Amino acid sequence: MMKAALPAANRPGPCFRDLPRMESLRRLLNTSCGIKISTPSFNGFDARKGGISTYPPGAKENSGIFLHTNPWVIIAETMLGNGDRAYEYYRQIDPSEKNDRIEQFECEPYVYPQNILGDEHPMFGLARNSWLSGTASWVYQAATKHILGLLPMHIGLTVNPCIPSAWDGFTAVRQYRHATYQVRVKNPSHVCRGVLSLVVDGRKIQGNLLPLFEDGKKHSVEATLGA
Repeated sequence: MMKAALPAANRPGPCFRDLPRMESLRRLLNTSCGIKISTPSFNGFDARKGGISTYPPGAKENSGIFLHTNPWVIIAETMLGNGDRAYEYYRQIDPSEKNDRIEQFECEPYVYPQNILGDEHPMFGLARNSWLSGTASWVYQAATKHILGLLPMHIGLTVNPCIPSAWDGFTAVRQYRHATYQVRVKNPSHVCRGVLSLVVDGRKIQGNLLPLFEDGKKHSVEATLGA
């Protein structure tokens, strides 16, 4: 049976159909203050669309920047190996980055707001509803487990960083199952990810899964990134 073609107005747009999803997200939704929830915004109340159309363009659900969803994009970029982009998205919503434009942000520079007015609003960058968001916990997950790459799993603690290529490395301390792991990551080749070697207490091990010590002691971990 032949199916009638969709009218042109109802066909999916080529921007969503043809471009990779994360590239579409960056081109269509990313702003200097974070990733907005949708685009384009609705302009004027429409009973068929409901409450979303009661907000001005660029506010809240109507193409505003909801910070709770931004860490999920950061995590997705690390899963794709895009450390530079993941860290860029991390910094875009970091409250401490707003100190130089606090008159625009109008929110405490030490707490995540629920949302920020998007670039389709005349007051773009204005924060709203601080202390009313799950953003902080999700950003912590994105930063420690996915950018720094210290990811606890049921089989043990893995070391799989996805960092900005400009970083020389970093140090971190992670307590896990009654042991303290003192981690040093070196990035001499300035890559975003790829554990080339992993040394635990002076002994080279295969893979990126740390041994389970569970002995209450401190253990040194040195990871070197490379192609």
